[in-house]
Amino acid sequence: MADLLVAHSLHLRMDPRAAAEQQPHPPIGVLVTAAELQRAGHDVAVYDGTFGSVDDFQAALAGHRPRRVAVLADPHTISQKMCLSVWRDAALAMVAMARKAGADVIVAGPDVSDHPGVYAGDRVTVVVGEHDDAVLAWAGGATATGVRKATPRSTLAGLARPAWERVDMPRYAETWRRTHGTWEMALATSRGCPYRCNWCAKPTWGRRYTVRPADDVWAEIAELRARYRPDRLWFTDDIFAIQRPWLARYLELAAADPIPFRCQSRADLLVDPAVARDLARAGAREVWLGAESGSDSVLRAMDKDGTVEEIRAATRNLRAVGVRIGFFLQLGYPGERYADVLSTVRMVRSLAPDAIGVSVSYPLPGTVFWDRAMAGHSADPASERWSGSMENRVMFQSPYPQPFYDAAREVLRAEHALASVVRTPTVRGLLRAPWHAGRWPIERARVWALGRVL
Repeated sequence: MADLLVAHSLHLRMDPRAAAEQQPHPPIGVLVTAAELQRAGHDVAVYDGTFGSVDDFQAALAGHRPRRVAVLADPHTISQKMCLSVWRDAALAMVAMARKAGADVIVAGPDVSDHPGVYAGDRVTVVVGEHDDAVLAWAGGATATGVRKATPRSTLAGLARPAWERVDMPRYAETWRRTHGTWEMALATSRGCPYRCNWCAKPTWGRRYTVRPADDVWAEIAELRARYRPDRLWFTDDIFAIQRPWLARYLELAAADPIPFRCQSRADLLVDPAVARDLARAGAREVWLGAESGSDSVLRAMDKDGTVEEIRAATRNLRAVGVRIGFFLQLGYPGERYADVLSTVRMVRSLAPDAIGVSVSYPLPGTVFWDRAMAGHSADPASERWSGSMENRVMFQSPYPQPFYDAAREVLRAEHALASVVRTPTVRGLLRAPWHAGRWPIERARVWALGRVL
């Protein structure tokens, strides 16, 4: 039995794409909350549904019989930040189960912050924004239900480290190593992003940016290496190491024995070759850039505050120090035209990033993009969302039909595969090259036929 049960709503089997990828990470935000509650003296149990089903949550309720239940969506997890409908369905089912069991409930997460009314109900406290302190107050005896606007933390110094021991870490390790031959653990060094990209939703932390002290991050890494022996890390930060002094201190700590890691960054931060060198020396093996488009006019419309030339410079600098490059790319942002799509294709062909992720632009509440895309929309915007990750369904009035974006995505994938095999031949790449070479003209013809209407 436990007085308080902390749970999260992500169940891999509910999202076929995520289930197929088999790249699970423990829910950092949920485990931080559990650790904070433990430190405050609460009797806490944790339900980790990553490998289970919502039915398993019912079993957890029966086993622990908690008086209070926290149902949280991890704001460090990309698919939960996208507010996919599968996670909403899971969260609502879990809230209903907890209420039926007689527990008071608190619920928080990106979708909760966007649509608090969806989650409101008897004996339910709904948190909008950063949930840590609100959950602590609620666990300490606060009983008022309804919607609460959380007060964000001004510093992350002293924040409890995730309660990693409360989840089945060996199962995460085994899943990674069985599928990928290496185990990647996720870690967060900061919260938030100060940049103004107008398609990027920030329901939890807004445009604030707070960072953990580098010494605390490195101490946690040392502990994780001793206890769990991960092969590499995935820093979940929206933008890793924005502050040069922070990176300098991390590099100083890691210099003698760096652990390999992947992270996300911005092209404009990497136009200085010294930054790329420091990242590589700190352990960076792969950096993902929000390239988005090969058209400067689209980047301006997005308020990216960056240029295609900066993407080229960042790619050169990372490649010069042996760091792999990934591009996040979007199709269909309002104002994008056929010529802009071709510019993105040419950028991928010429720069040949090591990996790409291609999606159709996805409007989320609270963004300028949402306001533009949903203006005059006949459907209920609150119900318009992808069911699973990378569903790539166009959800607003776009200049081209859905098949145009489907074909453009395939052209980008073919261009990437062929450019990659030319730059870095591998057995797998060479075996797949004929398939991509045969598919390229078919999909390119579809793009031309569907795109020439404008």
